[in-house]
Amino acid sequence: MIRLRKSHDKVTNIKEMMDSLETLLKDSKTPKIENEYFYVNHRHKELYLSLRSYFSESEVNTEVDAACYITALPEVYEVVDIFECIHPIDWISDNGRLSAPFKKLRPHIQYIALAAAEASNIKFNTLPALSLGLEYWNIEQLKVFWQYTIIRRKNAM
Repeated sequence: MIRLRKSHDKVTNIKEMMDSLETLLKDSKTPKIENEYFYVNHRHKELYLSLRSYFSESEVNTEVDAACYITALPEVYEVVDIFECIHPIDWISDNGRLSAPFKKLRPHIQYIALAAAEASNIKFNTLPALSLGLEYWNIEQLKVFWQYTIIRRKNAM
């Protein structure tokens, strides 16, 4: 009985989370919606807003905007020289190979970055990052990927 209750609670929690994500997606064009996004911490938010200013195309291009969100993860930002990038996820690749900064990241964060790269049609000779991520991400990392998806698809509504 306890096991069934826990499963029911998880299903209910997932449904509530999906409803919340759907609302965020529907409201994604609301001014200052960025204040409602999921961030791993306050620094993530600050870095994201700064990167959006640096990559001004993010105002009209959801792919660039979502890439800024991933690159703004403090763990990523610490190893990337953003001023060498033309696009906010250029740092992942170095002549078609995974870059040195990318290799410094923990695997779970690598999967998030690779999933973002794959969404931008940057392919590597690796297993699909989404399947790896879904296998290994914790709930916080999953929320980061969901938020990335919302930003990337906000023009879909």
